[in-house]
Amino acid sequence: MFYCDKKFIGNVIKTFRKKSKIKQSELAEKIGISEKHLSKIETGKNYPSLDNFLKMADILKFKLDDFGLNTSISSDNPDKNRLIKLIYEASDCEISSYLKIIDAIKEIIR
Repeated sequence: MFYCDKKFIGNVIKTFRKKSKIKQSELAEKIGISEKHLSKIETGKNYPSLDNFLKMADILKFKLDDFGLNTSISSDNPDKNRLIKLIYEASDCEISSYLKIIDAIKEIIR
């Protein structure tokens, strides 16, 4: 189950910040927001923007799994696992190329 409740998200962020021994003011400065705004995020009054959330994840080293989102890509099919890994590691340009190739193959198969 994925937890997207403001209080839950804020609590996870606060817990990881404290584990990292980073003060609220330090984290706020590193991600480019006010300490007051970070406080509102940690107390569940505001959601962080996606950009700020990703910055926090990088600094505090939390994963989406910590929010109840399973990011596992394992399957019984090794080819599927390899393809999923390629997609996750691909640049936007590579993904666009992959889609064009897959679309072309699908047209041939039909």
